Amino acid sequence: MVWLDEENHNNLNSYFFLFWLTTMDGRKYHVTLAPNFFRGRTTGIFRNLTSPRGSDNYTDLNISTNYAGVQLNVHITPTGKNLYIGGGGGITLSSDDNDFRRIIPGYSWYWGNPALRLNGTITIHGEEIAIDHNHPRGYFERQWGEFGISGGHYGYWLYLSNGLMIHGWVVGPTMEQPFGVPAWATVWHPNGVHEVVEVGKNTTAFDVWKSESSGLDYFQQVELDIPSRQARFNIHQLIRESELRPLPGTDGYNISEAYAQGQGVWEGESVTFVGHLEQLSFW
Repeated sequence: MVWLDEENHNNLNSYFFLFWLTTMDGRKYHVTLAPNFFRGRTTGIFRNLTSPRGSDNYTDLNISTNYAGVQLNVHITPTGKNLYIGGGGGITLSSDDNDFRRIIPGYSWYWGNPALRLNGTITIHGEEIAIDHNHPRGYFERQWGEFGISGGHYGYWLYLSNGLMIHGWVVGPTMEQPFGVPAWATVWHPNGVHEVVEVGKNTTAFDVWKSESSGLDYFQQVELDIPSRQARFNIHQLIRESELRPLPGTDGYNISEAYAQGQGVWEGESVTFVGHLEQLSFW
């Protein structure tokens, strides 16, 4: 769900969901639900969100969506502490033509919950399959304000085997210089402790592939460097050709949303992870 601001296309008010599902028959699926609003356009993906009257539209939320023949009907329940991106849930990312009368230039509220319990079904090719609520992992994210990512980006959501979750962005990368600025990461601990850490200049991305549809370039591999925590992660996008395009008859843009996994080091100790890699290509 997203509300567009016709006067300032950098303003947004959006919901974003990532689900890693295991169904009762043992199959696994990764689901991204997001209209991905940017500069007044979306990917054309919309869904129904319902919650009891008078609720906070978060802790008791039902989601129903149908995209390209895949249907999802789930009820989400947060089971852990929230993630506040940037440590306090506020990010400043300025853009052109800021209007000081409307909003703090470049400022957006940005938070989520990495610990969702999911109940419901997924339907693929007409087959409805129940979700095993003992195994799925879900992430819910809300952002509103101004977020002017005018140079493209890659973003990552990583669930480490030691229980930590890392959320971060690298803005303005190119094929020639795959590390851009600003770049930051927020580390979420299950007890609610947050860390905001520097993304090191040795961060890089490679293994470029080109979309036959749009002609845009994307990375399949990212090496994330967090020197202050003696941390480094090799992020592998499992499905190479992951560009998401607007459905026929909708006005939108192209973006890559894909399941990711890999291994790395945190404070000198080896870890593995599952997660998600998003790319908006301007390169």
